[in-house]
Amino acid sequence: MFLLRSLARKSSIFLPSHPGSKIEGTAIAASFHTHPNTGGDYLQEPSETDKRAVRDDPDLKEASYIGEFVISQAKIYWIEPNGQVSEIGDTSLILGL
Repeated sequence: MFLLRSLARKSSIFLPSHPGSKIEGTAIAASFHTHPNTGGDYLQEPSETDKRAVRDDPDLKEASYIGEFVISQAKIYWIEPNGQVSEIGDTSLILGL
């Protein structure tokens, strides 16, 4: 199961309760959120807050959880459970846009 981190308001994310890396009894394999803004004032890659949110979440420590994907207009990034970030590739190529 993927967990959608829904946008609650500008620059913030609401995360549903997920004790034991599960939602309604189903294991969370990965989470994701978007960085859709393309202006020069907007960060495309994962922020320090994004990395800390994944690394420091006590309910995302199960072996089945592989981390969080950040989908920006140009690139897709992967935040590993330890907070390390890797660039996966071009958004348009990966998503077939």
